[in-house]
Amino acid sequence: MPVVPTTAYSQAEDALNLARALVNDSAGVVFTDALLMPLLNSAYRGLQRELAESGVSVLAEQQDIDLELVTGTGVTQTEISDVSSPQLPTDCLVPHMLWERATANTTDVFVPMEKFTSGGSMLNLQPSTYLRLWEWREDKVNLIGATQAITVRMRYEKILPLLTLGTDPVQIRSATDVLGFATAALAARSRGARALAQDLLGAAQMATEKIIERYVRPEQVKGRRRQPYSSHRRVVYL
Repeated sequence: MPVVPTTAYSQAEDALNLARALVNDSAGVVFTDALLMPLLNSAYRGLQRELAESGVSVLAEQQDIDLELVTGTGVTQTEISDVSSPQLPTDCLVPHMLWERATANTTDVFVPMEKFTSGGSMLNLQPSTYLRLWEWREDKVNLIGATQAITVRMRYEKILPLLTLGTDPVQIRSATDVLGFATAALAARSRGARALAQDLLGAAQMATEKIIERYVRPEQVKGRRRQPYSSHRRVVYL
């Protein structure tokens, strides 16, 4: 899926230029784009993991998948994988939630499906008019099947495409500093400058924490009041 251009996204070249400045090679004599791009992508993947592990929803995507009846069985397919038709979204890392709706009933709301998490294989249930259950196992969504065409709405954690050109957009807002410091740290380590690499890595981590804080803070909307001191349980030591 093409990325919609937006001024909110910086370009890969911004992080590359910052990385070169940090390792004292602003002219790019040693650290060219070709040399730094694999390091930048490593830092990019690392930032994505940090955000995902912190519960940041910036990497969430949603897509509707139409499951038609399979000729000969009268039931929809029982898996959504990389080789099924239709297949998993190509940028899907792991699904989080699934909803379903009869494809023909376009005015109906999507109903949440229950994730099967008891281990082993799916329950041995007969297909009915709706899918009802799903499980994520062996990198595919396993289903019981339904006796009518079903549209599945999938919300999943996505993988951002690799950066290949300096003009490619970095699809994480305000990530230039994080990626610049992390890329410079990898570049310094590749040249044996471990002390500099450690210092740059610390700066990258601090910048990462600031990004996570900015995303997480608006979600902390529930008010909190400290319990009055007089209500604390008193402990009497004998």
